[in-house]
Amino acid sequence: MAQKVKGRNEGFKTEYLIEKYLDNKKIKDLKETNIKKFILYICNENRIEINKDTIINVKDFNKKLFKIKGSPKTDKIFKIKNKEFNISIKSGKGNAFHEEQERTFIDLLKNKFNANNEIITFLRRFLRDKNQKNNVLKNTKFHNLLKEYKGELISRVLTGIYGEPGVNYYCFCPKMEPSDSKDIRIKKIESCHFSNHANIVDYLNSHESNSNCNVGGLSFQAQNKKRSTNIQFKWSDPYNDIK
Repeated sequence: MAQKVKGRNEGFKTEYLIEKYLDNKKIKDLKETNIKKFILYICNENRIEINKDTIINVKDFNKKLFKIKGSPKTDKIFKIKNKEFNISIKSGKGNAFHEEQERTFIDLLKNKFNANNEIITFLRRFLRDKNQKNNVLKNTKFHNLLKEYKGELISRVLTGIYGEPGVNYYCFCPKMEPSDSKDIRIKKIESCHFSNHANIVDYLNSHESNSNCNVGGLSFQAQNKKRSTNIQFKWSDPYNDIK
């Protein structure tokens, strides 16, 4: 039987499982898996002296403290010996790392990237044409502008536009299937891959997605043309890219 946990989709269920797996647990209670290595990695990087009885706490990120529209960049907060760390948790493939309204994205293009009217008009038409696929973006003036400002865009994708606290660490898990048993789900979070923020920035800047509109390791696309003109940046396979 599949485990029933809170959340609207498999991503939220993964976050919930990780919280239940780690919260109020002592180091000695954790099996020798990648999720324990993740905790030790955080402690080592931050020079936190721990012992077998050190307790880990996990809590939700309170987006109400900030004027955040949509999902915040941080999913959970890990607390180890009075030090807190913002954690982003992703599962599966094709993860959306950033979604934004057309208006604010065009403001960025015009005011920061000096996009001309031809580029802005092209983007507006693309976002409204439900028949156009992402392949029409490849190597256009719009695409070339995104690639020119790759570093700035990757920073925006990872940090957001609402002034929220930055993510310290990323945790990537295999895709959770609705039919997965409790044991399989636990094994999947135990096999997580992880890294710090700086390493993720370096990876995305130094690799190229195979998408038609790649921006480093990310891909640009319309979020959902049937519902809005919002834009979206995705990372195809972070779990297998970060090992």
